[in-house]
Amino acid sequence: MSSFITLFSVDSILLLLFLGAVVGIVAGLFGVGGGLVIVPVLIWSLPLLGVEESLSVHMAVGTSLATIVFTSIAAVRAHQRRGAVVWRYFLALTPGILLGAWLGGMIAGGLEGESLRRLFALFLLIVAFRMFREAPLEARYGLASRWQNSGVGLGIGAISALVGIGGGTLTVPYL
Repeated sequence: MSSFITLFSVDSILLLLFLGAVVGIVAGLFGVGGGLVIVPVLIWSLPLLGVEESLSVHMAVGTSLATIVFTSIAAVRAHQRRGAVVWRYFLALTPGILLGAWLGGMIAGGLEGESLRRLFALFLLIVAFRMFREAPLEARYGLASRWQNSGVGLGIGAISALVGIGGGTLTVPYL
């Protein structure tokens, strides 16, 4: 219970506001989703706020996903005003993403904090490798099959739930 109270002290709130601003700036500068920055920042800062280290990775992933809900809603509204949301693609991917997110959450819940931390680090290495890879992605046109979208959505949802990133990090390259 003391960690709950610690999280809401004035010092804690100021630290989290500062870290949130840093995450937003870094995410904006480098064009990466906030989860890629928020999770490591929270893994580092939560123990400073009194959270047990064994819980900090799970709390970082969960907190990152919770913040993504609100930023996603705001971003979707802004993009929709410009007509930049293809709802047909959204509807094709969503069932797989939902199932994958549920499965990823179940798997994450069964992992020890250190295993989850290593999985996140592996994901970051893969993202970094893809950024340095010079081979351009091949353009494809049209919507993939229902089964392909379901499978891709399942993977996107599972990875997102496991490592605390928004699905956009994986969905945008797929689309």
